Amino acid sequence: MGEKAIVIRGARVHNLKSIDVEIPLHRLTVITGVSGSGKSSLAFDTIYAEGQRQYVESLSAYARQFLERMNKPDVDEIQGICPAIAIQQKSPARNPRSTVATQTELYDFLRLLFARVGTTFCRQCGQEVTRDTPESIADRVLTLPEGTRFYVLFPATAGLPSPSERSSSRWNRRTKPSNEERTRVRAHLMSLMQRGFTRFYRQGQVVELDSIDANPFEKLDDVYVVVDRLVARADVRSRLVDSLELSYREGYGTVEIHTVGNGQQRWRFSEGFECKPCGLTYPKPEPRLFSFNSAYGACPTCQGFGNIIAVDLDLVIPNKALSLEEGAIEPWTKPQFDWIQEELLEFCQHAGIPTDVPFAELTGEQQRLIINGSEDFPGVRGFFDWLETKKYKVHVRVFLSKYRGYSTCPTCHGTRLRSEALNVRVGGKTLPEICAMSIGQCAQFFRQLTLSAEQRAIAERLLGEIQHRLDVLVDVGLDYLTLDRLASTLSGGEAQRIQLATNLGASLVGTLYVLDEPSIGLHPRDNHRLIHILKQLRDIGNTVVVVEHDADMIRAADRIIDLGPGAGEAGGQVVFQGSVDELERDPQSLTGKYLRGELRIPLPRERRRPRRGLALKIKGARAHNLKNIDVNIPLRCFVCITGVSGSG
Repeated sequence: MGEKAIVIRGARVHNLKSIDVEIPLHRLTVITGVSGSGKSSLAFDTIYAEGQRQYVESLSAYARQFLERMNKPDVDEIQGICPAIAIQQKSPARNPRSTVATQTELYDFLRLLFARVGTTFCRQCGQEVTRDTPESIADRVLTLPEGTRFYVLFPATAGLPSPSERSSSRWNRRTKPSNEERTRVRAHLMSLMQRGFTRFYRQGQVVELDSIDANPFEKLDDVYVVVDRLVARADVRSRLVDSLELSYREGYGTVEIHTVGNGQQRWRFSEGFECKPCGLTYPKPEPRLFSFNSAYGACPTCQGFGNIIAVDLDLVIPNKALSLEEGAIEPWTKPQFDWIQEELLEFCQHAGIPTDVPFAELTGEQQRLIINGSEDFPGVRGFFDWLETKKYKVHVRVFLSKYRGYSTCPTCHGTRLRSEALNVRVGGKTLPEICAMSIGQCAQFFRQLTLSAEQRAIAERLLGEIQHRLDVLVDVGLDYLTLDRLASTLSGGEAQRIQLATNLGASLVGTLYVLDEPSIGLHPRDNHRLIHILKQLRDIGNTVVVVEHDADMIRAADRIIDLGPGAGEAGGQVVFQGSVDELERDPQSLTGKYLRGELRIPLPRERRRPRRGLALKIKGARAHNLKNIDVNIPLRCFVCITGVSGSG
């Protein structure tokens, strides 16, 4: 070969028979052959293992201690190997918090987007929560009629204990302030004077420092330090902004504007996030606020999992067609709990609740009484709360475990974030609402997202990364997945394509990618998309090696390595290596015979006919995305279920 290549000499891993192979760099190479012929031994246990081993060896001793060490494969020589990434048919997720969004790194970009351009809304009145900047305050103040006189002020108590702190501390426990308290207030006032603040504003009048009493704090609560005295005119804007910045700095983020003359006005501004009509404060949006993996952003009830372990009423009342007399409440049918069953029947008799009708036919109020209880009867929940006090006993813990299950967190309702994070929106949606969309819907949402010119300038690069990664996920046929889908629930093929999309989105170059049968479980439509993605990965400067049996994938390859001729001891040899055209002409290759149509998978001449009435009948299936479908699956027949990926 004239081009640069990974050269392997004398590979003897597992059943490989000391084979020599060349894999061209920056090309798509398919390793094919019958099952057991040594494909994975060559691709993963030889090529990937050596690439990963050499990469780890190039790192410092400190970094190597945190990485998995791979043994040197049994091979005479490997030349030209690059850092390798293996993408196999299994989910790499070991973290129960991991989702599609976190695995693809989309969640990190979304958190940054919400922190930088998200708009906070008040949970009480629904109005936008804003932060007052010196520039925005100046714009508002200069809307006053020209010639209006006003003061720029900050509270004289800034830097002293707040009213709430004073009420809960020793400062407010005596009717008269102590000498220590007087000294502290006097020192605070003197410090203000030393910094150049000699005038104070109290009850509409400007007073000198000497007239301010350093006694109780209450006398200072309505006293303000005068920073500047101005007249509303266009030419004072620069001076006004400087005075406001000084007020924020000295007043610990608080500034007040008081007008002078008829119709006095008083405006209060805060540097923090605060709803002006309601007075509620909100945390400043930052990336950690939107992370369920952070103690700061995670829901305090479920710790960011979105669900909690609690009593599962479907396990407690498994058959709602039974009446209370027949034992609808399953744990109370146990001999040791006969007493609570008797209490239930007695309570129902006094409360007028029928005990001889199915539980499902009781009214909602009657069911709630039985479950939640009343003053006279503990109910199902009270019963289990009582058992919680006894769980130091092993048999009680075993009993409780039978009736527990995962349920949606009642605090965050499955969003996994603290309530303050749900007040921030981008494009009218919260972060959990965006993650609940399918990837296809999410890609469309960001294409149509409307932002102001300022927001667009801030988020332009972020939006580009988000849109690029979403488009890659759509291209690999995963547009039906939601971003909040748990990684542990993905199939092997879905997990592999997510890894593939993540690596393509990262735009790595000079890397060796080794994939294990990525076409498994794919519809032909999605298979063509996958081939396109692999070629994109190749075209940006990577080497792609695929273990594959699919005819379309083999025909799309730049180079093919066919192992065989058989499996196990009969395999491990290179039957062919070269281009697709050469493979189809090769007389020795079993794969070539199938590609040129010389051999075919035999089809049955006659299909077995289903027997009438002998079938598995499914009525109203609604699992995941199934739309209440009815299906009959004939027994004693070979039945195939097909459709595009994600069709159900």
